[in-house]
Amino acid sequence: MKHDFIIEGWQMNHNDRPNAVTSEQQLAEQNYWVHCDRSSAEFEHWLKSLGFDESIIESLLATDTRPRFQQIDKNSFFLILRGVNLNAGKEPYDMLTVRLLYTPERVVTCSIQRLRAIEAVASQLKKNKGPDTLESLVIELLSQLNAKIESVIEPIEQFINAQDNDAFSSDAIAEISVKHRKLLRLNRFLKPQLYALSALSKNNVAAFNDYHVELATELDTLSRIVDTIDFYIAQIDVINNRIAQINSEVMNRNTYMLSIIAGIFLPLGFLTGLFGINVGGMPGVDNPNAFYWFCGVLTGIGVVALVMFRRWKFL
Repeated sequence: MKHDFIIEGWQMNHNDRPNAVTSEQQLAEQNYWVHCDRSSAEFEHWLKSLGFDESIIESLLATDTRPRFQQIDKNSFFLILRGVNLNAGKEPYDMLTVRLLYTPERVVTCSIQRLRAIEAVASQLKKNKGPDTLESLVIELLSQLNAKIESVIEPIEQFINAQDNDAFSSDAIAEISVKHRKLLRLNRFLKPQLYALSALSKNNVAAFNDYHVELATELDTLSRIVDTIDFYIAQIDVINNRIAQINSEVMNRNTYMLSIIAGIFLPLGFLTGLFGINVGGMPGVDNPNAFYWFCGVLTGIGVVALVMFRRWKFL
């Protein structure tokens, strides 16, 4: 039986449909794909038994997860790719790593967590559909990774389009900030992934000459995804600027109204303060109607101030 660390194993028969790898003998042959649990110690021993160079094994097992392309020789290469995390209870934007080693004899992929793109490729093979060569399998894996990323981005587009107004609730403002951070996290890995696929396309690996169009299509798809994310980030920046502008206008308007109110009550406050002192000689002290006269004067001053502010178009 196949090793325990092998999650998926399929032998590519070219002229026939792929068959599931079920025995050690099939792994001794060529033209197969295996997806492995990278955390397994047995996985490293198996790689060494196949005669892979130590540097290649280190690349497959290294903790560095930044997407990159490494040419091994004219017929072989190594890729580190990222896919969205669609596992239950996880954030899609906490992107998962999948490492891919391609040689003319085999394709070895590995990851630590469950990856839906890998499962989608395996599901196609189980239904006698999907890729029938190692090269088409690599292309299909790239396609599935791109498709899962697009499925995560689509709701963000709908949310951003719904913010095309000047009324922003506190919940909407908080959600805009969350979406912004998520897009930045996607961009952090997808841009180097774009460079990695571009390097794969430019290096003209011999076995992929017949798949140039398909590879270019996946490169173009990822480029469009990155451009879309950049556009959404720019849109959110515009929205945040608009929110800041609206908040500034509200604050300026409130400050302006407080200044007008202070301007109206300034002379009134001066007079009430002046007539509130307890010293001899204050006018009206002996007049029982002085308080009413004083209130009338204050009212008149207030009315005059309001009329003047209106005439000067302050109100």
